[in-house]
Amino acid sequence: MTNSREIASLILSNVYQGKKLDWALNTNKNLAKLDSRDRSFVSLLVLTALRRQGQIDKIISSFIKKPLKKNSQVNYILKIALAQIMFMDTPDYSSVNTAVEISKKYNLEKLVNGVLRNILREKNTINIDSTELNIPNWLRKSTIDNLGKEKLSLISKQIVKEPSIDIKIKKEIFQKLKWEEILKGKNIFQETIRIDYKSDISKLPFYSEGHWWIQGLSATFPVILINHIYKNHKKDEISILDVGASPGGKSFQLIESGFKLQSIEISNVRVKKLLKNLNRLKYETKIINDDFITHEMDEKFDCILIDAPCSASGLIQKKPEMLVIKKNINDLKLKQKLMLEKASKLLKDGGYLIYCVCSIISSEGNEQIKSFLKNFKNFSLFNCFSPIESFGVVNDDLPYFFTTPDLSSEHGGIDGFFIACLKKNY
Repeated sequence: MTNSREIASLILSNVYQGKKLDWALNTNKNLAKLDSRDRSFVSLLVLTALRRQGQIDKIISSFIKKPLKKNSQVNYILKIALAQIMFMDTPDYSSVNTAVEISKKYNLEKLVNGVLRNILREKNTINIDSTELNIPNWLRKSTIDNLGKEKLSLISKQIVKEPSIDIKIKKEIFQKLKWEEILKGKNIFQETIRIDYKSDISKLPFYSEGHWWIQGLSATFPVILINHIYKNHKKDEISILDVGASPGGKSFQLIESGFKLQSIEISNVRVKKLLKNLNRLKYETKIINDDFITHEMDEKFDCILIDAPCSASGLIQKKPEMLVIKKNINDLKLKQKLMLEKASKLLKDGGYLIYCVCSIISSEGNEQIKSFLKNFKNFSLFNCFSPIESFGVVNDDLPYFFTTPDLSSEHGGIDGFFIACLKKNY
């Protein structure tokens, strides 16, 4: 199989059946046989079909009287074809002809041909403006309840766009080279360069030299805050535990800042990824491969940074499979609660606990923190957000910080993120 559109439809079906997009892309043997240009095209097809899934489903339902079986492969062939016809700059005839040819394997070529030809005839009158259709009901309700209808609309308009890539340059070499020119990007904050790039990142300049790593801007904020908190301290005397460390961005920031660091990660696979990244960057840290919640530790820390497992609802622009696969939020909230409780025991008096999630769902962010503060009276929220407040919102009564994907539009948006800084009082 060498047809990129057929490969895309099969990968899309994997995602709809619950597989992670990265897994579906990386394990498809036919995709691996394509050249880099065609691989990029397949990825774009799948991502567009996912980001626009609500709009595409509405169009299909308007032109098919009898719904197709849920997991019928023809469903995904149509979705890939419509992603091209309605939202991409590919020739209509090519999109239709290829879809019809692929559907012959399933004896439904007449249906596919008829549906797509009818859509083409009415293409200019089909309303595709409502990007809110792409937000699934469970996330729509939470967003409206917490942030309002207008914010939902703004977020929905942002997440259908192709995201940029943020590259964090090592501090020690940031001033030595003209990174905007080298990477053909824009310096958006401190040592972060934002680029538009669709190919293999290992082909970018100075990758093998280990001068930089990929890290979304909002994910850099927790360590920027830690540096702000300890700006008048000797960094090598401040002990920090990075919880949920892989792929390593925050650990790398803490290492380059000179803190006394330990990193803990539950996943064996993710530890291997962390080690690979550390090796490329020529960094070292003590790594604990275990479950933070159950791991026994005698040592206490000045600061604990928790990047908790969450719905990843703030990353839907980059991970649009979120739009078709609902995670079990209750299980995630329990893990977050237990991680906060465990951290409270491992933190020194006077120490700081930084809790963050890449989520726009309030039950994983501010509600989780409110519940923690109710049960742990020796902790209080600490407002340390002045270095980053221009990129998001600092809540008034209870000081925590959050971003939503529609913010920082002058830079091309930002991942949704929640950060709370908790101080353990004496």
